[in-house]
Amino acid sequence: MAVKLREDSSIPLYLQVSNDLRAKIERGVYRAGQKIPPEPELSQLYAVSRITVRKAIQLLVEDGLLSKLQGKGTFVCQSGPSRKIRDDRSKKVMGFSESCRANGVVPGAVLFSRSVAAVPEDERAFFGPDVDRVIAVGRVRTADGRPLMVESNLFAAPGLEFLESAPLDNVSFFSLIVEKTGRHAVRGSTQSLSIMLADEHLAELLDVAIGEPLFYLLGHYHDQFGKPLYVGRQYIIGSRYTFTM
Repeated sequence: MAVKLREDSSIPLYLQVSNDLRAKIERGVYRAGQKIPPEPELSQLYAVSRITVRKAIQLLVEDGLLSKLQGKGTFVCQSGPSRKIRDDRSKKVMGFSESCRANGVVPGAVLFSRSVAAVPEDERAFFGPDVDRVIAVGRVRTADGRPLMVESNLFAAPGLEFLESAPLDNVSFFSLIVEKTGRHAVRGSTQSLSIMLADEHLAELLDVAIGEPLFYLLGHYHDQFGKPLYVGRQYIIGSRYTFTM
């Protein structure tokens, strides 16, 4: 049976859908462990777009009521809400994997792009005259199997050539670089944090609605010897992450 939403209401349609699904979960219409209807079916049920449905579902995912399983669907959670990850950078630069483990969450990574290129013109000043190539790596970082961050990094190629071919799924860059070279990023590196909204590309990678608020962390990281290590751009789901700087 179709659910009629109030289009003249001050409450956005996605929030009306989210509230109705929440009420159904609380009443036991959808029980713990049960799969809810897929997005096309919910879109038809509520007479709204799939983007609206996706945004409504994401709110309940963030509240810990629903959980998405890759390739299987969206299920009512058995347990309480997911914890927010706290990235404490007050004393040192923490990698994503270290931050996850410090919060009792299992980190993961899925590689989606890798290439070797000339140093971009706007990063020449950072990398300096001794670096003529960078290794560009794009990955989706996951926490307990859920997409949480898109990272787009440029590594100084000299000394890090192993990144051109090393397996990069479900590994920590920080740990890998320390293991291979002994180098690590230092807290004195330049970092800036701002807020942006997910565009279509980021929304697809992170499985969120277009316009989802994201942290944008831009860092120019030197190693302990003062040499340029990498430029990191991270796009993080803001509702599930917090920083201490």
